[in-house]
Amino acid sequence: ELRLFGCRELRHMPVGLGNCIGLQVLDFFVAKGGSWSWMNPNSPSDSDDYEVGGLTDLNHLNNLKGGLTIKVDGKWSSESEARAANLQGKEKLTELGIEFVGGSSRDNEMMLEGFQPNVNLRYLWIEGYRGQ
Repeated sequence: ELRLFGCRELRHMPVGLGNCIGLQVLDFFVAKGGSWSWMNPNSPSDSDDYEVGGLTDLNHLNNLKGGLTIKVDGKWSSESEARAANLQGKEKLTELGIEFVGGSSRDNEMMLEGFQPNVNLRYLWIEGYRGQ
């Protein structure tokens, strides 16, 4: 289990999280983006000198169950990356939250199209969506 929901200031996920294929509980996932600095302009920006985890790290975590909230930077993420998260393959996931931070309405629409959650989802909430 990796419970992070109370970690609202989390800016990105660690590299290698996608290798934890036995992980069953992950309640909060942050896809690093270029516009997180607006949240706290006094905080040091993430360096491009090191790699951080992205939505593709969710790809093989198909044992996830229960609820997951994904926080994405709409200015940075893409439809193809959202597809790479492979939400359809997470058949035990019953609750999904998607929180958009920034991005245009078109960016948000493309991201939402790419996520394609599984058919077993009972609850879906979307926050900060700028699409139509």
